[in-house]
Amino acid sequence: MTSVTIKTDSEAYEFASRTADAQRAKLPEWQRDQISDADMQIGETWFVWGFFSAMTDDVERRKRLLITYLNRKYADGQNNEQRVDDIVKTAQAENRLFDAIVAAGRQAYHEGGDGHLASIATIFLNVLRNH
Repeated sequence: MTSVTIKTDSEAYEFASRTADAQRAKLPEWQRDQISDADMQIGETWFVWGFFSAMTDDVERRKRLLITYLNRKYADGQNNEQRVDDIVKTAQAENRLFDAIVAAGRQAYHEGGDGHLASIATIFLNVLRNH
C-alpha cells in the first residue's frame, strides 16, 4: 500500500525515527531489562522495514530508507547494506516472527499508535524464553 501523502526520504526517516524512539521510550522497564540491545535492534529494524513498507511499494526506496535509518541510528561499523539485503531475503521467506513484527510496523505507520514496539518486545521475550 502506498500512502496518500508522499514523503521525501528525509521526512520518511524522521517520521520512522520519531515513531521508533517514542515507542522504545514507552517500553516497560522489565522488558528493556530482559531484551538485549542487539535483539531489540533487530526487532526495531524489522519494525522500521514494515513502517517503510506501508509508506512505499518501491522495494529499492525501502532499502535506501532503511540503510539511511541504520547508518544514522546505528553507525557502529556494521555492513548495513548487507543487513538490509538479509531483511529483503527474510521478507521473501516464510518467517512468522518477522512477518508479525513487519505487520506491527505497518500498523504503526497507518495508525500512528505508540504501543506496537511493546508488542514486539513481548513477542521477542516469548521467542527467547521458548528457544
